[in-house]
Amino acid sequence: MLKKIESIILSWVIIIAVCSCSIKDEGKMENEGEKKNVENVSDEEASWLSTELWLPDGVEFVNSLNYLLDGTLRIATAGQDAAVWDSQNEGGGWEKPDADMSLTSDYGYHYSSEGMLYVYDDEKLVLSPADGSEMKTISINDGDQFISTAISNNILAVLVQNMNSMQLHVEIYDLQTMEYRSLDDLELSEYLSNSQSDVGNVALNSTGEILYIAIDGTGIGRYDLKRNQYSYLIEQDLFQNLTNSEQKEGLNHEAEICTGFAVDDTEKKIVLCMLNMIKNQSKLYLCEWGIPEDKEQASKDKLRIYSLKKHGEIQQAVSLFQEKCPELEVTFEVGYTGEDGVELSDAIRTLNTELMSGNGPDILVLDGLPADSYIEKGILEDITSIVDQEKENIFYNIISAYNKKESIYQIPTTFSVPIILGDAEVIDAKNRKELMDILEKKAVTGLPLITPENFAETAVDLFITSDILEGTIDEAKLSDFYRDLKQIAKQSFPDNEIDTSEEFSRMTYWAEEYPYIGFNPEMDIFLGNAQVGIDKISSFETYLEVLSVCSEKDLSYQYLNREKGNYFIAEAVFGINCTGKYRDDAKQFLRYYLSGEAQSAMSYTGFSIIRDMMKDSKYVSENGEFVGSKTRDENLDKGLNLYKVTPSKLQGLIDFFEGLNTPVKDDAVVLQKVMEQADACLFEGKDPESSARDACSEINLYLNE
Repeated sequence: MLKKIESIILSWVIIIAVCSCSIKDEGKMENEGEKKNVENVSDEEASWLSTELWLPDGVEFVNSLNYLLDGTLRIATAGQDAAVWDSQNEGGGWEKPDADMSLTSDYGYHYSSEGMLYVYDDEKLVLSPADGSEMKTISINDGDQFISTAISNNILAVLVQNMNSMQLHVEIYDLQTMEYRSLDDLELSEYLSNSQSDVGNVALNSTGEILYIAIDGTGIGRYDLKRNQYSYLIEQDLFQNLTNSEQKEGLNHEAEICTGFAVDDTEKKIVLCMLNMIKNQSKLYLCEWGIPEDKEQASKDKLRIYSLKKHGEIQQAVSLFQEKCPELEVTFEVGYTGEDGVELSDAIRTLNTELMSGNGPDILVLDGLPADSYIEKGILEDITSIVDQEKENIFYNIISAYNKKESIYQIPTTFSVPIILGDAEVIDAKNRKELMDILEKKAVTGLPLITPENFAETAVDLFITSDILEGTIDEAKLSDFYRDLKQIAKQSFPDNEIDTSEEFSRMTYWAEEYPYIGFNPEMDIFLGNAQVGIDKISSFETYLEVLSVCSEKDLSYQYLNREKGNYFIAEAVFGINCTGKYRDDAKQFLRYYLSGEAQSAMSYTGFSIIRDMMKDSKYVSENGEFVGSKTRDENLDKGLNLYKVTPSKLQGLIDFFEGLNTPVKDDAVVLQKVMEQADACLFEGKDPESSARDACSEINLYLNE
């Protein structure tokens, strides 16, 4: 078990152990005997499959796990009710063994494949040999700490982190001679040095000849200690696919990290221990090499919810809904991760093909998808009746504006508002042309219009609130847009030097992150580093900063580019596939989401479409108390003072939201292609006309498909 994680959550574990139910002698799985047969499976037809295992009754935190010599899976728990459990059928049933528990440690028990007890902390490891011989202690070198250990056949493997360099390395001990060696294999060293995480675990097979290493998010490595050969047991991409939420019992990386694993000697079974960082609970997953179920048949067995990109809050809502309706199996699928070589446009094409064939997901999260096309083609179900039931409790103006017709096909459930911050002259600008004229006048002061850090977000917000995209994309307007960006950059970057060395300085980076982007123009204006701010009111925290800087600097805020309407960014937009197999269950999910029950129990970005959720915010009070200062300087005198929102100011914000009437144009592929050419124009010297022509060529081809 990873020491760093254990030290952080130890107090949580103790609380969990005290509050948990009393542990019974045996826990049984209802689906015992349903495991797939992994023997005699040809590589051509097989793949890795994952299934969640039941833990013994009352067990919430698993401290360690390993396979014993006879194939028994052993787990140990930590805390006040520390215990050891064995299962001879991978979680089909659990029983308490007659295991040695003579040593004590805040970090809990660990066992070798022979059942030998050992405990360890960051600095030393203590072994209680199974043959009753004298206990042994192994101390860590100065400046190092133990991260994970495994023992088998008198071989000890230790994953070590150097606290100065933060680099990981592996040490192997022969417990008979007490000699040790550090593994210096080039491929292994590269694997460890390239890892972006210090969350790691090791395991050994029963002979102690094969070492397995898993660094969080990088797959499972395999090292033959006799031949000194490194390879992958499960490569990174395969491991991520195996543990994503598209699987029937998939692991959720949004909320879980791997804290331990065990590999049986056939290397066809791997048990992963995942820790849910929100609930502070462990889960065990059995990954088996076997024949998968037919995907089309599997799709008939569950309510499928699809999102083009990862969406943590919806994943959280799915989990809450699953707990509320345990009889209904719900899965959350992500079409584009950016990590598997699949292009964004290809992911949408794959979804479209599935929808047109009548086998698509039941619920679509429409963020970034061509929803208007889906409505025209009759793919989305009319859900007006669901919205009408909550009409008095929601910002109906936003839902109405998003659908543009009397019938409701799409439900935005959270939203944010692009705004412009500045003096009266700035906020009077109704469109980008007027704004550019005003900015040109203000450029002569020598003070940057915006800071370089805010440039990328400004570019994205100016585009999505423009009229450049109307059915197809207007090449002349896009060329003007690129020309304006170059002018703003000239007036905002010191000595006209644009830093291209950092990934986050590029607009394509933030197009990928949209709509979850944002720096802090309010602080730049407050500190006198900028004249203008383009931002989004996306939370009460943002709104407090906007109010504060407006008060301090005698400024105001307004909708951005409001000539064609008052724009809003809709997020977590739900639609129901009219050919879905579980439309009634899909409607049940939407009713649950709109009732506010889900959102009151979860964290989410943006403001809720449910109006009353605003009144319950911790940032609203009768007296508008001081809540703190925000600063980038050690001198607190320069802090931006923040105060809670009084009822009158809250009503002002609600009135501002009631004026929203125009959704932004935020097709994910279009935004990506536009910002690719924006980067080329600003960072690579490409002229605006060529950039616009190349962008339109790709975008209009995509839009006409």
